[in-house]
This record gives sequence, C-alpha cells and structure tokens, in this order.
Amino acid sequence: MNTGPQVTFTSDFFKPIPGEEEKTNPGCYGQALANWLAEQLRERGVSVEGVIPEDFGWVVMVSRKPVMLWFACSNTEDSTNEWMVYPVAELSVLQRLLKRVDPTPEIKQLSAHLAEIVPSVPGITNVIWE
Repeated sequence: MNTGPQVTFTSDFFKPIPGEEEKTNPGCYGQALANWLAEQLRERGVSVEGVIPEDFGWVVMVSRKPVMLWFACSNTEDSTNEWMVYPVAELSVLQRLLKRVDPTPEIKQLSAHLAEIVPSVPGITNVIWE
C-alpha cells in the first residue's frame, strides 16, 4: 500500500452515527466524515464508487482500476471529535511483483484534493499534516 500525507484535525461537525460501530469495530467511527468527504470529492468532479465500512473506520472508494484508490477516514483512539484522513493507492499482488505501475501520480492527485478540501471542514481546529 502506498499512502499520502495523513491529516488529523478536530471538528464537532462529524458525529458518530448510531449503529455504525457495528459495521466497523467498537469505538471506530468516521461514517459521517466519509460521507461528507465523498460529497466534497463529487462536487470537485472526482468519481466516487462508494463509502465502505472497514475494521479501522470508513473508506471512500475512488476507483478500483488500474489501482485501488481510496481515502481512509476514522476517528482517533477514544475520540468522537478528532479525525484522521489519508489517501491510499493499493496495488494488486501482480502489480507489486511486476513493478509496472507507479501509483505516485494518483497519490499526489488525491493528496491535492484532500489539501484543498480539509480547510472547508466546518468548525475545524488543530490541523496536523504528517
């Protein structure tokens, strides 16, 4: 997996949705954040395939070919108002073995979208890029 910069921030705008942690793991939230991010991406003309629960939180699936491109969205440990997001390019086993696919351009593009969207999070504070 190749990841771009991770951003962590505080915002009371995103609230845990009742029952969402039954789809992830206890204490793992981010569905509201993922839904919001998906809408922001669509407004920018980015195709979004959907929002998917994962054990760590939520995925905004952007595309599956030629590589899987997605954003990870979740709360930080034991928090319901501190969030983290980062872009991911996931290569198949064959792509990793043959090394014919360089996901760097896709990660840069996703990272650029994220950098432009994050400042528009309602009530955002404590923004940290890593």
